[in-house]
Amino acid sequence: MGDAPSSSEMRSICIIGAGPAGLVAAKTFLQTGRCRVTVYEKSHRLGGIWALDEDSTGGYLHPRTPTNLSRFSVGFSDLAWSSVDLGSNAKGKLPMFPKAWQVGRYLEEYRRRHLPEGMIKYGMRVSKAEKCKQLAIGSKEFWRVTAVDADGREECAAFDHLVVATGFFAKPRPLQHSVDLRGQVESLNMLHSSQYRSLRDLLPPSSQSLAGKKILLIGGGNSAGEAAATIASHLSNAHWSPDTTQQEAFEGCRVIHTTPRPIYALPPFTPANENSTVFMPLDFNFYDLSRRLPGPITGNAGKVPETVKEMLHGVLRKTIGSDQSDLGSDALVVPEGTERGTVQVALAEAYAEFVRSGLIGVSAGRITSISERDERVVAKMSHGGASTEIADIGAVVYATGYSPSPALDMLHPQVKEALHFDEKSMRLPLILEQWQTISKAVPNLAFIGFYEGPYWGVMEMQSRLIAQHWLNEQEVPTKPYEEVSKMLDLRNAMQERALDVPQYWFGDYAGYVEELASMLKLERNDGDFKERTGTVSPARYLNVGDDRKEANMTMRDLFDTWQACQNTGTYTARAALRALQGNWDVHRRITSYNDTYPSGVLTGTASFHFRAPTDAAYDLEYLYVESGTFTLSTGATMNASRRYVYSYSEAQDKLSVWFVKPAHDLEVDYLFHDLTFAPPAEAEDAGHHIAKADHLCVKDMYWTEYRLPIKGIALQSFQVEHKVKGPDKDYVSFTDYRRPEKSA
Repeated sequence: MGDAPSSSEMRSICIIGAGPAGLVAAKTFLQTGRCRVTVYEKSHRLGGIWALDEDSTGGYLHPRTPTNLSRFSVGFSDLAWSSVDLGSNAKGKLPMFPKAWQVGRYLEEYRRRHLPEGMIKYGMRVSKAEKCKQLAIGSKEFWRVTAVDADGREECAAFDHLVVATGFFAKPRPLQHSVDLRGQVESLNMLHSSQYRSLRDLLPPSSQSLAGKKILLIGGGNSAGEAAATIASHLSNAHWSPDTTQQEAFEGCRVIHTTPRPIYALPPFTPANENSTVFMPLDFNFYDLSRRLPGPITGNAGKVPETVKEMLHGVLRKTIGSDQSDLGSDALVVPEGTERGTVQVALAEAYAEFVRSGLIGVSAGRITSISERDERVVAKMSHGGASTEIADIGAVVYATGYSPSPALDMLHPQVKEALHFDEKSMRLPLILEQWQTISKAVPNLAFIGFYEGPYWGVMEMQSRLIAQHWLNEQEVPTKPYEEVSKMLDLRNAMQERALDVPQYWFGDYAGYVEELASMLKLERNDGDFKERTGTVSPARYLNVGDDRKEANMTMRDLFDTWQACQNTGTYTARAALRALQGNWDVHRRITSYNDTYPSGVLTGTASFHFRAPTDAAYDLEYLYVESGTFTLSTGATMNASRRYVYSYSEAQDKLSVWFVKPAHDLEVDYLFHDLTFAPPAEAEDAGHHIAKADHLCVKDMYWTEYRLPIKGIALQSFQVEHKVKGPDKDYVSFTDYRRPEKSA
């Protein structure tokens, strides 16, 4: 075993890893008809980080974690999401942002269609991959791969080519690598963001309460923003859910997010036009081909020039609708001038509004140490040469990234040296070229998806590129930004935290796939889109042998979704509900035209509190809580309060408002009304979004209109008008909502 592969025309390919990268690589090589493929997978199922069921408890992701990008980006060219059996919990419609367990189902179906049984060797960890020479027939090189099962039994085989598809996020980076943990801090839990599942994970070993404590969230990237928003949503739910069992244990608890740089917080649906009358999945906007400059579309990578940096900050501010100063945290406001770094984004639906409401506090700086002092846990933070302390910490969650180095343990030190391996570089451990796939120093070794934030479409293109390169021996010129000297310079800039290093240095998704599709001479499949309109999707670029029927299904779905957003305002209801979250000052005037019902004015406050949906048919839910003083036209005053529940269903794209039970005011009672949003053209003419409803309540008819002047993703004010007529009622209630003034 392990001798050199036969010299027949068929190439033998070893792929390490059966996640998305390994599966698409295996399918691509098989599709050529010229390769024998073996896939080694160390776990007992495929999927990588997506190897999850609905009730899985292990892994790096919660099974209900939604993808950051839509289903049109998270998928491959010739398997439509509509062809995947998601079970009875799909709520009758495909999710725009699939849950992690659903991605696992997608990958299982992809394997079933494209890879034969037995090709993936499960439970086999590759311990060694040695580069060898077949001296008898010249200098041909091959790989001797050793894999070990759970019982320590070894299997050794030889291959012409080796593909590393182990994933970039191999192992969570320990907190000790960046923070001085002075002594044993045993009174609290400290865990990586990938380990967090519920508030119970935060409870200290010796107590069942975190009441009044701070949850310290460390990190300045996308994962940190996601984790902060997730924990805040769980805290909000603990307080406002009908299930009050966790309320006391987490009373007064809040998240303190420490970040070395400001981040822009983006929800999954963002405005597609200047007046925020059209909302689309954020990748529709990010990767809209019509926004590219004229001429051939090409990709770029590496450091960000000052002009591009300024342009990107402008785009993000326009998308958000402000510089984020309205959120009340200076730590989220990007400075002007030379101190401004590159754009940093966190994709988290509720992060911004949790900051505005105070459930997330944001502090600028880096945590340098955590220690226990006088039975209190204290963290020291450094920023701009000054040092401050954060006291009364009850738990620590660190989103300090991952180390990719363990994914390369099977490679010989000489191979790593040829690839300029640097174990200390978490972001750029290897120096590769050809769209981050190979190094000319080791030509029969390739990497798929081995970079920060790999896109599924790019991984598929990388696989096609490598197959063509190895089988047709087609050389491709090195991209200027991938020259070794420039890559090493970029690595040094990362280590020095230079201000011109982007959050994702290899992040021009649209540029890469368009450029590779042109170079590989792939067939365009634009469907009903014109060539340079609509968003990028893997289904737009087809190779010989790809399933055109599946690709066409995806493109039809994409075009229909695009048109629905543009013409009928699909997802406006969701964007509006998200923008309502948080606290409001309320001024209501009731004008009665019937002596039996009083006129008057209410002044008070209201809040939309996030909580988990109490009905599985809905995807988002907020509890509306209002209190104030009602002054009658006679001058008499009385206390007044009311509560509603606002629920959004993605399957129906519908926002519903419900009454709560009088005796149990956290529980949903019966329907008040369903809101119908005016199409974008009508919102454009009115200068604000309009949502209407009518509802017969016993004998009284209600006609309701919401006026929502959304700017970017945010609301600073809105109005609600009720016209009510019945046997004993004839009045108009007009309520003006405004965000509270920030305290000095």
